[in-house]
Amino acid sequence: MITHLNYDFVKRFHFIELIVFWENRLTTKHIQQHFNISRSSASKHIQDYLKLYPDFLVYNNSKKGYQATKHFIPKYGAQDLGTYLHITQQGIQSEYYNHFTAMQSPLVPVNPKRVSGILHALKHKQRIDVGYASVSSPEFESRIISPHNLVFDGTRWHVRAYCEKNRDFRDFVLTRFNGECEIEGPAEYDQQHDTLWQTQLTVGIEPDPRLTANRARIIALDHQMNQQSNGNYKRNIKVRAALLLYLLKQLRVDSYQANPEAQQIILSPDCLSGLQPYMP
Repeated sequence: MITHLNYDFVKRFHFIELIVFWENRLTTKHIQQHFNISRSSASKHIQDYLKLYPDFLVYNNSKKGYQATKHFIPKYGAQDLGTYLHITQQGIQSEYYNHFTAMQSPLVPVNPKRVSGILHALKHKQRIDVGYASVSSPEFESRIISPHNLVFDGTRWHVRAYCEKNRDFRDFVLTRFNGECEIEGPAEYDQQHDTLWQTQLTVGIEPDPRLTANRARIIALDHQMNQQSNGNYKRNIKVRAALLLYLLKQLRVDSYQANPEAQQIILSPDCLSGLQPYMP
């Protein structure tokens, strides 16, 4: 019986779960091709997984592969489509998965030299003095901040931190930092003090009411909306108040389009009053 899993085991078990979750059929060939190992080694990894979770997978003779049972619950990392596409294209034999294309952020990549000190401060919960420029203050100036989380908004990386200049928690774009960070001691504020970070909001979305019924149904499918008892479609999304504006931009409901086909979705009127205090 396996009592301790090293990194290689975790990585391979995560891969096993991703294939089962997304392809509904796992074979030794999947593991062979991805990790460039022998068939017997690939088979052993499957058996090792089954020793830990004997009720998660069952062999289907007709499909000649393992499938998930109703007891299957992924244990080793994210199972979203982006993770599946990213990991399946990383293998030594990556040509086995050469039919996926993912667009990268068109913005300038983050320079490691500019953020290594910030990462250190996050890990060790420290205050740091760092140069930062913004649109309102384009010249680099010293800021003492206490970072508590990194955030990717779909386009840019930010660090959420307490700012001693503004005496409040703010978002700082990673590409706007400059120079070396100077440690100023232990952080006095962390995410537990960040009210907007701790506040959970519900964002309700629905198809633009100007759309025809058939077009509204398609938009509802795109956004995984559920049909309500009145026949309308709606979906509720949970988000931290600190990240609300990023979500609204991703959903493209931060502005109003005159054309309903361009607008596609709107914020549900019944959620607007709850969101209003957190919107500009």
